[in-house]
Amino acid sequence: MTDNPPPLRLYVCHEPECASYAERIDFGPRSNDDAAEYAARCTLAPDDPAAGPILRRLVVQIEDADVFVCIISQTAGRDPWVRWEVRAARARGSAIGLVGVLLDERHTPPEEMKDCGAIFVPFRRTSVARAIEWAQTERHDSGDFTLLDE
Repeated sequence: MTDNPPPLRLYVCHEPECASYAERIDFGPRSNDDAAEYAARCTLAPDDPAAGPILRRLVVQIEDADVFVCIISQTAGRDPWVRWEVRAARARGSAIGLVGVLLDERHTPPEEMKDCGAIFVPFRRTSVARAIEWAQTERHDSGDFTLLDE
């Protein structure tokens, strides 16, 4: 009898209007699987003192993930929560894989996600699956990566 490794745990970061895209990232269990709780984070700014309990829950969820996936829309780089979540994931160093999913190839990743070993792919099921697998096995602290089309 062989032991199967547990499935990868994902943390999927996104703006509220991108929730439908985030739901389609279903390649493993999520450490942030409560959609209502995740959406509630936007009722406060991350630097608001009242956001402390939310920040602490998100840190635990990010630390519980194997791969951090960020849905990159046109405005993701300006969203204060997306930027905070990316910084929290980066604080883990190479202990977590970083995947940026570009909803459009012209969208720019948040500055916090550049030159930190993240892999960027278009929002296509096979590309996202391959990127998650790559991010789990390849850990880099610098550079930006993409997958070549087959």
